[in-house]
Amino acid sequence: MTGTAFDFRDVGYAYRSHRALDGVSLRIDLGERVALLGANGSGKSTLLRLMDALAFADRGAAFALSAPLSESAMQEEAVNFAFRRRVGLVFQNPDVQLFNPTVLDELAFGPLQLGWEKPRVRAAIAVALARFGLAPLADRSPHRLSGGEKKRVALASILITEPEILLLDEPTAALDPASRADLVGVLAQERGSGRTIVVATHDLDIVEDIADRAIVLDQGAVAADGPVAEILHDIGLMRRSHLIFEPRRGRPADPTAMGGS
Repeated sequence: MTGTAFDFRDVGYAYRSHRALDGVSLRIDLGERVALLGANGSGKSTLLRLMDALAFADRGAAFALSAPLSESAMQEEAVNFAFRRRVGLVFQNPDVQLFNPTVLDELAFGPLQLGWEKPRVRAAIAVALARFGLAPLADRSPHRLSGGEKKRVALASILITEPEILLLDEPTAALDPASRADLVGVLAQERGSGRTIVVATHDLDIVEDIADRAIVLDQGAVAADGPVAEILHDIGLMRRSHLIFEPRRGRPADPTAMGGS
């Protein structure tokens, strides 16, 4: 797959007086698997929101799929529909995303909104239920599920629509080890799918399994961009970006990262 998924040029974004992104320039090509790394407040979640057209740059220029990524462009219904069909975001908190009465309804919602015929919807739901181990939960309310189950439903509800670009915000946050392993396994299976994947995470242990390239954000700017192995083994960069803690009086550095943004 060739072409550009995202092209951000000197992009900035502010929440009132706080500048969350400051001069971000990056390009992500279609088919790439990219991890956005950074400590709490580094701008990862804000960047994902701009990529999903939930917010728009107040400085610089942003493009998605070779088209302007702007509020005026997204006000055109046809443009917005085409964009939503091709780009999907899985939020950090699945409760923000899940609102249907049952898991089955949750999975059907996206395809129906896209105008799929009912036989295609039923076939896609059957595949999603099997792939994500959700068949026993099909008739249950998403809000009565465990955190790991909610994450699986949220991811399945996006992937069922077959987006070209998948954005994920801290997908392993607050998961128990088994649920975390299940989710990472699903993301690892996406290798070779041709789908563009951008994952914002501070969970350094999963990065090599889910991404080939890492972009480090620090105080709203790009601090580093390169192959995952190269980035993760740059201990100085990891410390400067607050992705690992400084050792204390002979203690080894704690590789646990510091939080989302």
